[in-house]
Formats: sequence, C-alpha cells, structure tokens
Amino acid sequence: MATVRIENLGVTLEGEPGWNLLECSLLREVDHPHDCGGNCACSTCKVVVVAGGGNLSPQAEDERDTLDAYGWDPGAYRLACQCVIQGEGEIVIRLPE
Repeated sequence: MATVRIENLGVTLEGEPGWNLLECSLLREVDHPHDCGGNCACSTCKVVVVAGGGNLSPQAEDERDTLDAYGWDPGAYRLACQCVIQGEGEIVIRLPE
C-alpha cells in the first residue's frame, strides 16, 4: 500500500499498487478533475509530483504528447490517469490551481 498525499488539499490517501493516481483520488472520494474519464486525452487531471516519483510508472510518450498539446510542460507535470502506483512509499502531489 502506498500513501498519496495531496499537499494543497491537505488530504492523505492510501493507494494500491496498480492503481493510477486518478483512480486513487476518485475511489477515496476526492474531487479530482478528469474531463476525458482518465483516457490520456485532455490534461485536466494533471498533477505536480512533489516527492515519491520513483514509486510511479515512468512517463510514456502519449502522456508527454497530451501535456504538450495542451501547453503544459511534460517535465513539470504528470497526468494522474497515467501515473500508476508501483511502490509502497509516500507519494506527494499537488493539483494545479
């Protein structure tokens, strides 16, 4: 089990390995924007990974392309629908305002 802390919401969640960050938020009833339903098509679920990025799947080309298409720096943002929890440590994220 991983711990996912959304620092600007003051919320700490537990997430199972294999879940993506969007699933973790929604299953724990956290209001997380996701206009395309978590299909890597819109960038509304973007997050900033503050710490614990090593406990997440690496960024794939389609995620980078979607972020870039919407004007977000793929080096600074991740799509929560594409960040799969792969470890049991703490992950700290921030939702952009």
